Amino acid sequence: MDTRERAQSQWLCVRRKIRNQQQRRENYMIKLHGFASSNYYNVPKLAMMEKGIEFEEVLAYTGFGPNYKPEYLDRTPLGKIPALETPEGFISESRAILDYIERAHPTPSLLPNSAFGAAKVQELSQFIELYFELVARRLIPNLLLGTPLDPATLEEFDSKISKATGALAKLSDFQVFAYGDAFTLADIAAILNLPVVRSVGMKFLDRDPLSEVPGLDDYCQRMEERANVQKIRADAAADHPQFMAHLAALYAS
Repeated sequence: MDTRERAQSQWLCVRRKIRNQQQRRENYMIKLHGFASSNYYNVPKLAMMEKGIEFEEVLAYTGFGPNYKPEYLDRTPLGKIPALETPEGFISESRAILDYIERAHPTPSLLPNSAFGAAKVQELSQFIELYFELVARRLIPNLLLGTPLDPATLEEFDSKISKATGALAKLSDFQVFAYGDAFTLADIAAILNLPVVRSVGMKFLDRDPLSEVPGLDDYCQRMEERANVQKIRADAAADHPQFMAHLAALYAS
């Protein structure tokens, strides 16, 4: 075999390898690792459902609690979930997973077409996560396990949520969707996180801290009627007994 023939043979091998890799990617079903009681897991799950992406769910309880064991250290940097398993490897952190989903499956988009609109959706999503979800998250173990709550922690929760509630109305009127005239990532952030804030408020403050946000009650009702949101709720309810047993074991002395 002369030099030209060897070069041609090598090129054909490269082409076959590339073609095989492309076929594997096309036939590969991405996998979402986590559990249905976790909103961090449900954020990318709902995004993929709204986009009509086929994916496999892999049950994994990990990533929280004083007795937490990092079972996923070989897959994600801190061994946490959710983790998205793709043909190229694992991705952790909900926001990074959402970015991958949007880039890999651009239609239907969960972001507006304009740069400003996309930024406003991200702004609202991050606002809800930072000033509602993270504030309420500190009280979730107390809510679920019925453990005593430090009065100072409750006072801090009330103060921070009250301040954030006043600002939320400046970012959305919740007339149809959280932003614009289509379902976006902002709606995913709102419908998965704001009900948790309500539950914490009703349990420890005896009131709904979000009741004075104009349009929010009707908005939440509309979102809860969406088929994919109902599926998220049903899956979480089915997972709840097993999740509670896992949570109790993690917090056991």
